[in-house]
Amino acid sequence: MLSPLVMCGPQGLEFLVPVTLNIPHCAGRTASLGLALKATDSEKNLHTEWDNIDLPSNAAAHTVSVKVDHF
Repeated sequence: MLSPLVMCGPQGLEFLVPVTLNIPHCAGRTASLGLALKATDSEKNLHTEWDNIDLPSNAAAHTVSVKVDHF
């Protein structure tokens, strides 16, 4: 893992318009290091199943930006 786990909440919060999350990472643009974005709807401290999220084309060298409409 190249960055800390980012947890957003409270779970169930919905936004009137999508908001942008800017998440820092240290993968850079090195081909040998992959960047994966995952999400879950699981409650905290319960068994978690992670879903892969398609990365937007605006994944920069040290930040990935994602639009979300809920937590």
